[in-house]
Amino acid sequence: MMEERGNCHDINGWPQSLVGNDRFHGSNLNGVGVSSPLELTSSSSFSGLQAETEEKVKHYGCICWTSVIIRSDQELVEKLGCLPWDQEENSDDQCNIFPLEIKQDTPLRVLHRRSSDTRTRQILSLSARRINDHWIQLRMATSAGTYVKEFCHGDCGRTQPSISSLLGGRVDITELDCEGIEM
Repeated sequence: MMEERGNCHDINGWPQSLVGNDRFHGSNLNGVGVSSPLELTSSSSFSGLQAETEEKVKHYGCICWTSVIIRSDQELVEKLGCLPWDQEENSDDQCNIFPLEIKQDTPLRVLHRRSSDTRTRQILSLSARRINDHWIQLRMATSAGTYVKEFCHGDCGRTQPSISSLLGGRVDITELDCEGIEM
């Protein structure tokens, strides 16, 4: 059983800090850190956060392997209908098909805990670059709730369109980073 340290409960009896004030829990690559005191909150606080999730825009970076040989950045950009890696998102490129509406069935990897449904999501922007014949790097902005892994590999056709269907071959995502969230 955990030992109590002083009076660390609120008026409802909830512990207000389970970790000492001198603890540091690390930081991300941008230097944003998490430190104590950590606090327990009510479930109503959590539901308030959840209510806002549908309006968030999430930014991701990923590296993918593809069975399709990609000979140039230009070929990759044409197949995906996206922006070149070094081009601004606000650019009025005629071949840019983004924002792109996608349909996602509940992914196979979460089907055991989520109801089977088809959800409509938006890929708001996409830029890509070729690393070599089979490796590509993607940067995208998506509506909250988008299954990014499944957008890349297609999830056996359960996400349409996908990077896999746009390229016309198999795609495996090997690295995925959430690079930012717009509230």
